[in-house]
Amino acid sequence: MKKTLLFFLLLCLLLSAAACQRAVPAAPAATETPASEPEATAEPESDAEGIRFTTTDREGETWDESVFAEHSLTMINFWEPWCPPCVGEMPELEKLYESYAEQGFTILGVYSTADREDEVDAVLAECGTSYPILHYCPDFDIFQSGYVPTTVFVDSRGQLVGEMQIGALSYEGWAALVEALL
Repeated sequence: MKKTLLFFLLLCLLLSAAACQRAVPAAPAATETPASEPEATAEPESDAEGIRFTTTDREGETWDESVFAEHSLTMINFWEPWCPPCVGEMPELEKLYESYAEQGFTILGVYSTADREDEVDAVLAECGTSYPILHYCPDFDIFQSGYVPTTVFVDSRGQLVGEMQIGALSYEGWAALVEALL
């Protein structure tokens, strides 16, 4: 009985440790980061013409890299509805989106769990999210960190700026990054 209980406790510990890890083949190893201090990582590469992608939003509208030209700075936030740090920072991101919109800033939220649309609906309603939410596409594979949330910033030419951020931040933390990049 004690061995069964010990096995069950170890299994629970392992599952909770992997709660926000995305299963990605050949993803670089990284440590879990506290919600208050995301990890900055090396910048993914993009070609001289910038990042290119084509995907759809939740209403089926097509989105591509032309969205970057409409803004001085675009935050691409990769999240999942089952990830507590991802969901926890969404109200902060909404506030950021509203605060910096007039300065040419926007956010694109990207998720990959298409089989959880009801959960996505609930999260977006609960968080009051109004920034665009897009479906993940293979064009975003260059941003695979193995963890969510993962965030990158792109300028109006589609070029990556700053460093990839792994983990959630407070409004103040994100605002400091946005102000430094605008």
